[in-house]
Amino acid sequence: MGLISKESKELLNNIFYFDVHGHIEKTLPLILRILSRSPIPKDIKLSELKKTGVNGFIICAIGDPNSFRKHKVDAFTSVKKQLTKIKRNIRKTGGIVARSAADLINAASENRPVFVLGIEGGDFIEDDSERLSFVYKEGIRVLAPVHYSKNMIGSIEFGWGGKTIPQEEQTGLTSFGKTIVKKANELGIIVDLAHADEKTLMDVVAVTETPVFCSHTGPRSLQNFPRYISDAAIKAVAGTGGLIGMWPFYYHGSGIRDLNTFSLYAKHIIDLTGADNLAIGTDINGVPGNMEGYENLHDTDRLIHSLSACNLSEDEIKLVAGGNFIRLFENIMKQDLRE
Repeated sequence: MGLISKESKELLNNIFYFDVHGHIEKTLPLILRILSRSPIPKDIKLSELKKTGVNGFIICAIGDPNSFRKHKVDAFTSVKKQLTKIKRNIRKTGGIVARSAADLINAASENRPVFVLGIEGGDFIEDDSERLSFVYKEGIRVLAPVHYSKNMIGSIEFGWGGKTIPQEEQTGLTSFGKTIVKKANELGIIVDLAHADEKTLMDVVAVTETPVFCSHTGPRSLQNFPRYISDAAIKAVAGTGGLIGMWPFYYHGSGIRDLNTFSLYAKHIIDLTGADNLAIGTDINGVPGNMEGYENLHDTDRLIHSLSACNLSEDEIKLVAGGNFIRLFENIMKQDLRE
């Protein structure tokens, strides 16, 4: 393990590594940290990103009620406030907000942290699709239509606090939701289905004209966890040219227990779709717990080691670590309306 870990660190230092899901520090409510029955992973400040070997990540504001209730403002106002704060912090670190695949590559060559802006939860849109155009102009390139709330776009299976949503409430993509997916396609916004239930996911796959992805999830055929997706859904997302983000989450018996399990789950997805459709989304600063052997981004070399255990070549590891997302981002931007 010592020698392999050294090799993994060296590889991490020589590749473009981009995590496909995360948040700004202090995203988790303080009360959750106080009341949690187990230690919550330490937040990663944007200013310490370079120390982790990670080049950047998708950094999401939260657009569903679980974030904006505490601010006592409406959802749209909350999202705008969060984006202002996120962009201010990125500027302080000398980082770059990527609006194109070229921005990702250029940032890496300049050794500058790079971020893609996203919003998790389309509740802020309400019934006004033009709000999607507004946030696009603000730099948003990723939208998760649903988060922890069923909304006017689609439905979920796993709610706030671990609540399982009854099947009769899992109604799928709405008519308005189809409008939002098509508008996202036209603008050049990637649709992230990580929190969607199976019906919503499959409905989106049926109408999208550009690749979609699930930023942080896992294979439900290996564990019946509502935040995971079926083999059919994995293949459907991959069939759009999209990605499945492996998620090293573990909390109170749910998720990936350790590094060996991470390798097992990753290999399952690779066997279904190939390495071209795999990425890693750790939900930076957004989870109450991670798997054994992975505390936070400072342990990213251990994820690289786990990929090696899947019998991936160095070139394939480079794809999973960041190359696949660059390709996805480039493909989406080709559909861009081009400002």
